[in-house]
Amino acid sequence: MRTRAKVALGGGMASAAATGWLVAAGVFATTATLVVTDPLAPPARAADALTSFEECSELLDWYVSHGVKDVGPYGWGGLVYPAFADGIARDFAGAPSMLSAAEGQTGSATGTNTQERDVDEPDVAKTNGSLVVRVAEDRTVVLVDVTGTAARTLGRYRLPEDGFGAELLLVGDRVVVTQQVFDSPRPSGREPVFGPDGADSIMPFPGGGTSSVRVLDLDISDPSAPRLVRKDVYSGRLTAVRQYGDTIRLVTATGRPELDWVTPTDKVTEAQATRRNQALVRATTIEDWLPRVRGAGASTPLLDCEEVFHPKAWSGPETVAVTTYPISDPGSRSAVGVTATGQVVYSSGDRLYVASTEMDFGPPAPGPVASSRVAVGPAEITTNLHSFALDGTGTSYVGSGHVDGSLRDRWSLDEHDGRLRVAWTTTDRRGRTNNGITILAERNRALVPTGSVTDLGKNENIQSVRWFDDLAIVVTFRQIDPLYTIDLTDQDDPKELGALKIPGFSGYLHPVGDHLLLGLGIDATSTGRSLGAQAAVFDISDLRNPVRVSKTGFGPDTALTAVDDPRGFTWLAEARTGVTPLADWRTGNPVLKALEVSTSGQLRARTVTALNRDWQSRTLELPDGRIAVLDLDRVRLITLD
Repeated sequence: MRTRAKVALGGGMASAAATGWLVAAGVFATTATLVVTDPLAPPARAADALTSFEECSELLDWYVSHGVKDVGPYGWGGLVYPAFADGIARDFAGAPSMLSAAEGQTGSATGTNTQERDVDEPDVAKTNGSLVVRVAEDRTVVLVDVTGTAARTLGRYRLPEDGFGAELLLVGDRVVVTQQVFDSPRPSGREPVFGPDGADSIMPFPGGGTSSVRVLDLDISDPSAPRLVRKDVYSGRLTAVRQYGDTIRLVTATGRPELDWVTPTDKVTEAQATRRNQALVRATTIEDWLPRVRGAGASTPLLDCEEVFHPKAWSGPETVAVTTYPISDPGSRSAVGVTATGQVVYSSGDRLYVASTEMDFGPPAPGPVASSRVAVGPAEITTNLHSFALDGTGTSYVGSGHVDGSLRDRWSLDEHDGRLRVAWTTTDRRGRTNNGITILAERNRALVPTGSVTDLGKNENIQSVRWFDDLAIVVTFRQIDPLYTIDLTDQDDPKELGALKIPGFSGYLHPVGDHLLLGLGIDATSTGRSLGAQAAVFDISDLRNPVRVSKTGFGPDTALTAVDDPRGFTWLAEARTGVTPLADWRTGNPVLKALEVSTSGQLRARTVTALNRDWQSRTLELPDGRIAVLDLDRVRLITLD
């Protein structure tokens, strides 16, 4: 989300625009979407500078030659698991610098608190000012009139029962609904695994199971009778979906084909089963591997072979596809793909980045086998980065690169002036961490590092980041919360300006104008023990000496929704008030909190109303100054006093 501002660094003025934040992810402290991948995979830096296949036979050979190396007596090996670390949240000296009095940043046109103002994101509820469209608890899309004194339900559309994780986009008189669907039974007892970023972090089931993404296009020109006009089903798992005006981009990741595997029996040894399974892989056709889409007719390949790019060496077992289409004509879609694992997506108005983090544990650490000497971390953590240029309804591959370390989630990525900025965390085999920012430029179909700053919060974990054009605010935490200000004026030579060290941490930062940031997170003792949720206001008018102006705590066993999901936060600029649900496990009664910030930075928190649900409650700002409050299956219209 971008709001213009000015930053003076070392006496010179530079344009600044707030663009993103890195959200603390509950129990996830060091990484949000960290995966263990095929031990046969080479270091991820081999992903740099992709090229396309000229013929389908070349692409098939690529898939098969690497596939046979990773098949065993029970089918595919190299299972993908998310890996999480411990965390508290759940178990700027020199010339003066100044951030101008920028207005607090409001949400998208449909009411969602988005990462980029001109790139809308899916959510469970949207509004156009007179109508609220939401996904209800019973898998029903509900349309609600919010123009009167009370909300009034107009129409409903029942979603298919076999889908889950439904979210929607509102584009004029169309609603685009996405659902994840599992096409084959998952292993007994397995449940889906979600990262902290909701639908953007759905992981495949450990042990197998195929999935697809259902996209429903609803016509709501008559809100009392929403009508399905198109249904498309894409193979794989949903990584992200974004809206750019009247254009939709869908990012999916399709795994390797599930074959009729031979397994060991009393008459078939493991070696024999492995050889037979390798033969099954060699007998596959290109249709078995390419992502597919099923619309009104039969299932067809989503990508032509020449639209698939590949790294110079193996970089993961999936095929990531970026599909683009105008909302008025989904059938005119185009797609481009990469033979690599894809987990995290960030998009600005003209670039889309797909990232995936891989861990290589390497050989066992030397020394006696004792609990105090056993390696607790991987030997190498690397994140692949793939860049796509966006131009209207066109999407083209630009280049690839990598950074050492892992990403917290998509909020650790930002694009400005043609450069990609990445906030990362490295972890050694003893669990020691280091944090920093790396800046990459597009050169010769590669993302090439041009500058970096390191040693931000050593042996701590990144909790949040707020990006501006020429400035980054980075919060790390283990026992004490250092809030760092980073000068990005020279993207070839970023510099740390200042730091504020206080107990607790801010897992979400929101600019509210007058050089102030509202931070939502966790209060803590000096030893790192959680004291429950807190809100605080920071003055960064002097970037070399940021200060905390005020704070309020909410007591033990409490948590603010926006820390885990920023879509649960709404900033009301005219009222200088943010609203977000607060969960309270002492009483079991979640409430909606209003956080009023004065121009001097004083904070006043008050309870607006009780909620029937905490983690997925939503608030949407309406044009007349009221807010629509959504919890469970009801919509209420409220005016803040």
